[in-house]
Amino acid sequence: MAVKLIAMDLDGTLMAPDHITVTEKTKAALEKAHDMGIKTVIATGRTLSVIHDVLEQVPFIDYVIYSNGAVVYDRCKGINIYTNFMPADTVEKVVDILESYPVYYELYANGSSNTQKSKAVFFKNKDLPAEFLDFYMQSLVNHDNLSEFAKNNDIEKINLFYFDGEFYDEIKDKLFAIENIDRTSPVSGDIEMTFKGVNKGAALDNMCKELCFTPDEVMSFGDADNDIEMLQFAGYGIAMGNASEDCKAAAKYETLSNGEDGIAAAIEKYIFHASKPKLLVSACLLGENCKYNGSNNYTKEIADLKDRFELIPICPECFGGLPIPRVPNEITDGRAISKNGEDFTAEYHDGAEKTLYIANESNCCYALLKERSPSCGFGKIYDGTFSGTLVDGNGITADLLDQNGIRIFGESQVKKLLDEFGF
Repeated sequence: MAVKLIAMDLDGTLMAPDHITVTEKTKAALEKAHDMGIKTVIATGRTLSVIHDVLEQVPFIDYVIYSNGAVVYDRCKGINIYTNFMPADTVEKVVDILESYPVYYELYANGSSNTQKSKAVFFKNKDLPAEFLDFYMQSLVNHDNLSEFAKNNDIEKINLFYFDGEFYDEIKDKLFAIENIDRTSPVSGDIEMTFKGVNKGAALDNMCKELCFTPDEVMSFGDADNDIEMLQFAGYGIAMGNASEDCKAAAKYETLSNGEDGIAAAIEKYIFHASKPKLLVSACLLGENCKYNGSNNYTKEIADLKDRFELIPICPECFGGLPIPRVPNEITDGRAISKNGEDFTAEYHDGAEKTLYIANESNCCYALLKERSPSCGFGKIYDGTFSGTLVDGNGITADLLDQNGIRIFGESQVKKLLDEFGF
């Protein structure tokens, strides 16, 4: 089934090892996929205020799942379409524990990361690039009292940021004893807490239900344990080459590392190079000079379908041996009669049979045909008086294809065709 949505983690996945850059190769692959009609989604443990630099690099992103799945933000509408905040009493329990220890922690709320000034001295850097840390620190909102802030705001996530040492096991045991929170550790020395059941996979599931997408139509990328549910949800769950072993075990596929443009490689393999649906197309619509007067009916919108379909050009009249140019024909009582009265029905039936043979040999079940044509028209054709008058009916080839189960669209129905395939 065609991929309709790509969801990807940031750090260790979309971002290069510097945590700042989206490489040109990865950006180009995602933008091409987006131009094909595929929705693009960032799914991150970060909160919204910390990814503006990322969105400047990939401005075509449609949705952001942030705070490990607590919120889904629709960038086109500028609204949250899904939220699942931590209950106030649970937040109070966690904050009370953290306030009693010399540790640095954050409360994610209102799309920003909130910290306590007095706790800054306990911050420890676990080998993060200095440039990324400078940007990160600038995005923080500092408060005198996080306990008071927690009482008056909806909390998306609580992050115990990079700690270790004598209090680690003690704090961890107390936090893990709280029943209705889920905990992940994307990197060593970090504990991220959300309400139970909140994760990127659950957020992606809810979003796909809104969009009427099935899991089989979703591709997701991740590298850490907070990506596991998202990888398990997607039909194309893909672990990065640098992913944890648990993450790789949860994924259906594996790609190159984030430092090797792993996302781009997988998109190339599973989307761009995947078998495209086949589509019979009247050759004149693609610019071939096979029309009765020696010209064509080139339509750019139809020629551009090559990005989504394997186009199979057909001209039944030429297949039937008719010359270019030729005297125009119209259908009269089921027969192809030229403007000067000659009967070319046999040639039209011969061309129709050859077209059906091509469709069957290529396992093609769809056709986009020239409207009103005595061979390709479907639903409406000219009445045989050569006066431009239309009547209900089918061209000879279109009628044969329809009788054999080929789904037919006219050149004015490109949008209907794309909708049929979910593009």
